[in-house]
Amino acid sequence: MRLFPLLFPFGFLVTLNIVNGVHLELRGKTGISGSKFQRRSGISGLQSTLVDDQNIKYMTNITLNGQSFGVLVDTGSSDLFVTSQVPGAVDQHYLTELSYASGGAAGEVFSATMEFAGYKIDAQYFIFANSTGGFTQSINGLIGLGPYTSSVIRFIGGTAAADPPLDRIFRSNHTISNFVAILLDRSDDPDEPYPGDLAIGEVLTKYEDIQTQPRHPVTSVMVPGNQHWMTLLDENGIIGPDGKPITIKTQVTNTTYPKNATVVFDTGFTFPQVPSYVAEALYGNVPGAALTSVTGIGKIWALPCDQELNATFLFAGIKIPIHPLDLNFDIGDNQCVGAFQPFTYDDTADGKVIYDMVLGMAFLRNAYLLIDFGSFVDGAPSGTNAPYIQLLPITNASDASVDFTRVRLNNDSNVDELKSLGSHSSTTTSTTTTSNSKLPLWAIGVIFGVVISVFLLGICVYYCCRRSRSQRVSSTQAAWVPSAPQSYRPLYDPSPQGAYDMHLAPNANPAHVPEYRSAWDAHY
Repeated sequence: MRLFPLLFPFGFLVTLNIVNGVHLELRGKTGISGSKFQRRSGISGLQSTLVDDQNIKYMTNITLNGQSFGVLVDTGSSDLFVTSQVPGAVDQHYLTELSYASGGAAGEVFSATMEFAGYKIDAQYFIFANSTGGFTQSINGLIGLGPYTSSVIRFIGGTAAADPPLDRIFRSNHTISNFVAILLDRSDDPDEPYPGDLAIGEVLTKYEDIQTQPRHPVTSVMVPGNQHWMTLLDENGIIGPDGKPITIKTQVTNTTYPKNATVVFDTGFTFPQVPSYVAEALYGNVPGAALTSVTGIGKIWALPCDQELNATFLFAGIKIPIHPLDLNFDIGDNQCVGAFQPFTYDDTADGKVIYDMVLGMAFLRNAYLLIDFGSFVDGAPSGTNAPYIQLLPITNASDASVDFTRVRLNNDSNVDELKSLGSHSSTTTSTTTTSNSKLPLWAIGVIFGVVISVFLLGICVYYCCRRSRSQRVSSTQAAWVPSAPQSYRPLYDPSPQGAYDMHLAPNANPAHVPEYRSAWDAHY
């Protein structure tokens, strides 16, 4: 939906210049966080004692007053912060503090000219975070792509001037559609193992069919500050490794859809968070699997690294297969875990449970995601469409199975490291003990060819000898007499009963080796 520029009561007119709408490159980085992996307090107020040393984050570039910053992309929050001072930035004279899944940030709010995804925004509010936790020095900040109602800067600032960047873009220009499209992906390129794409108001040509997919309404919550990009999963909408639907019961308070789980799409989570019984249905029947506590991760299912698993999520009847490498993570040191991590509701937001699952990167690498902000844009006029989400499956289950076999069973060295989405060690460790001893394909082909040649040669020699013998005896061989013993059974004779029972009798003496006789001996 296209929105027109609005004048606000205090006379402030949002100004925005379009440079060019572009597809913004995302770069997946590993080992971002070494702090406690807490469920984002902005989602539900929940806390856990997990540690996320194997975290992967997707990053992109922005500029503030011409200075470039590499920032994390997070659909689960709605604010912008950077960790360095911006020359010429205007102090807005208030402090704020943010909480994230892997830490937090706090500092003074400033404004500056921002360039992001081909758009230039004047006086964009942001936090200069002189205090952060859970972020490495290589991270210059974070940009939240969530609804403005969850923005702390907007809430404290109290005016639309403090809106997040996407709201500023959508509200101030009526030539673009109010959606953002996000692709998280993997590749075999060691220099860019986790590529991605972010675009405002347009989609990748390769995946343009996403705009024909079902529109999933964004579920609204009545708890202030807790609105996120969330929708409903189909009833029992997860097909487990056994090919059967997993029975799912929602825990959401006062939901009008008791048979549908409410799920949040959050690029800030490496490991999707699911109810414990869902994780058990995915991993509990795997031979050798165990729910354990892994250093750097917390409570999670430990799995054999060579165990291929399959699962499918359903939204409006559309199947989204999950790549086996997204179900079974290699976290290094010959350890693999189930990426869909169990969690429990230890606390609620204002006494209410507002979601059942958080579908993070391990899910989003299998679906192109489009979020239409619709009426969730700050100041949207009446009649604006309700916000919705579209999902396009991008994983081919057959190709994914081949990928898993190549990576986990053939010891593809660096590819193993790149494709095992939880692995962040600097060296690659083989997940099998036999893969190094396998012969190359060309050697197997040569051996196979020699065996076939010898076999064919043997057949030729046999028939030549048989033909020569038959010629020698043909002149002296007697005519066939029907009553005489025969070497071969006539084709029309019925089979004797013994021909159908070649099993050893239950009381047979294994020490006695009888003379070999066939079922036909009594007849011929």
